[in-house]
Amino acid sequence: MRTTLVAAVVVVGLVGWQGAAADARQAAQQAGRGRGAAVQVPNAPTDKTAFWSAEDIQARWRENESLKRANSRLFNGPTDATTNWTTNIRIVLDNDPPLVHEGTADLWIVTDGTAVARTDGQMVGSGETASIRNAVVRNVKAGDILYVPPGVPHHYTDIKGFRAYLIRFDVMGLAQTIPAAQKQPMPDLPKDKTAYWPAADIEARWKENEAQKRANSRLYNGPTNISGNVRIVLPNDPPLTHEATADLWVVTSGTAVARTDGEVVGSGDSASLRNAVTRNVKAGDILYVPPGVPHHFTDVKGFRAYLIRFDTLGVVRNQTPAR
Repeated sequence: MRTTLVAAVVVVGLVGWQGAAADARQAAQQAGRGRGAAVQVPNAPTDKTAFWSAEDIQARWRENESLKRANSRLFNGPTDATTNWTTNIRIVLDNDPPLVHEGTADLWIVTDGTAVARTDGQMVGSGETASIRNAVVRNVKAGDILYVPPGVPHHYTDIKGFRAYLIRFDVMGLAQTIPAAQKQPMPDLPKDKTAYWPAADIEARWKENEAQKRANSRLYNGPTNISGNVRIVLPNDPPLTHEATADLWVVTSGTAVARTDGEVVGSGDSASLRNAVTRNVKAGDILYVPPGVPHHFTDVKGFRAYLIRFDTLGVVRNQTPAR
């Protein structure tokens, strides 16, 4: 796997402020409709892994549904004046209006249920009477992934048990400062329309990885070197440390033993971790690994995951943000 800058990053400043303000407005609107006020949310650690079990995440979805609260923020990304992104446990309420985020992009990973996604097109009206003219209409289900760029309308209707991970990140007005030789491929996510991957496509990628004994299938390169990856772990994969990127592992199938933190001893195929934190991970668990923190998966049994990788170094905001 690449250890240079890839994946979802966001930069604090005007753009970060826009995303935070949008979140605050939405939370206030929901609280005003009796949908629960926002709560204090932890920042992702910068020097050790963070872990959320499937049971914790399921409890958050159930609480959202019980309280008629659209969102439970899992964590805020590192707030070291260079990055700003969030990971959310999300449902959609029946009367939620269409939304447009001018400074942030949304990555929806559907985990349960179904809905009709109406995206793209033009917003008509405002508030609870708003609608989308000339929308692209898709039936979305568990396993589907939808990417919504800044400025693109999106709306879910016909909700039936719909649950999703929502990863939100700034993409506007960013500049890369690392040497050209270290840059990842140019972005291939669209800037003016949604992108969509059905569950069948993603399932086929996992199967192909397993058949070819290939650890990773890159789903996309995104703005500011976002990458989304369909990932397995091979039996002899060594411990890894990424100095400039953070990894968000969303486990979808199987089990493994995650050995993280500690120190790497040796190199190559003989490398191991000393004083590691050991966790049994399974479908539905989430593991966040900051830059510079070792991680290693062993005892792999049908392990599959989404790997979302985030830049944390080498990105600054332009003086004049560009759409």
